[in-house]
Amino acid sequence: MDEPEPGPADGEERAVELRPQTRSNPEGAEDRRSSNPQPAVGSRSEGEGEASASDSPPSAAAAASASAAGAAAASAANAAAKERPKAAQSSPAPPAPTTDFQLRAPRVNCPEKVIICLDLSEEMSLQKLESFNGSKTNALNISQKMIEMFVRTKHKIDKRHEFALVVVNDDALWLSGFTSDPRELCSCLYDLETNVCESFNLEDLLNLILQKIELPQMENVQTIPPPYVVRTLLIYSRHAGQQQFSPSEAVNKMLQSPYFFFDVVYLHNGAEEQNDECSWKDVYTSFCDLDTKGTCYQFEVSLCGPAIELHNCMAKLLSHPLQRPFQSHASYSLLEGEELQEIEATV
Repeated sequence: MDEPEPGPADGEERAVELRPQTRSNPEGAEDRRSSNPQPAVGSRSEGEGEASASDSPPSAAAAASASAAGAAAASAANAAAKERPKAAQSSPAPPAPTTDFQLRAPRVNCPEKVIICLDLSEEMSLQKLESFNGSKTNALNISQKMIEMFVRTKHKIDKRHEFALVVVNDDALWLSGFTSDPRELCSCLYDLETNVCESFNLEDLLNLILQKIELPQMENVQTIPPPYVVRTLLIYSRHAGQQQFSPSEAVNKMLQSPYFFFDVVYLHNGAEEQNDECSWKDVYTSFCDLDTKGTCYQFEVSLCGPAIELHNCMAKLLSHPLQRPFQSHASYSLLEGEELQEIEATV
């Protein structure tokens, strides 16, 4: 028995069989050739016939214009790619009085080794700070709670951070070594008492830190991220006058390292005493002068004010030293001062 000649139905079946092969093409060549949305299987041959009969000249022109547009887009992309590094180089940099300001490591959140130095002078035990309920409390109590909140919050941000505790009397004592467990540091934090301290030697403190740490040595500071950075956080509350500080070459090298940061929270009386040879502003300035790179943070808090100011300073110190801006460029408000006053006035 003779087989019937293939008819339109067979042609349609072949079209149905061939379509999955064309649709499985990852490049989607057939879809790009067809300007119409996916037609039905039965009318696919008619759609192709109409397109080939009536739209062949415009399709050639469209292809030419598309190729020209593609070439223009490619040239524009190449030009933008060439100009991109130049735009980054020409961006305005923060004003810096010395070239040391421009020596910045990559802004990465690498692990921190935080050395918390807590002053235990008698000024820390004065009942001057106003707590949240209006009662008076001492700076040591607030500082202990503040340090615990800081350590636990930093640990939640990155569990690779390590913390050490140093207490400062007449001499500096390394009380707790580096640990990534906040509970271990906090166990040593609350069994502390203040003492009458006659002097404070900042160089001895820095020498102690220098003996306990090892700073990273990177070939290219500005491009290669360090494995970690070291940050010292000093909470200080003495009014013994301006610091007499003449660092050794090793200490000076540590202070100049782009991977070492020395942050200070200075607690003072807030009033100028006539008998004092040096005001609290001079003491605060002496700490600020230690920062020759411009990458450290210094805060001053009056003991006669609310305790929340101390908490605010520690909250600002939560930022990573490699990712935070210069302190003079930092802004902690969402609105400008004038706009905020206008909004409060209209509400």
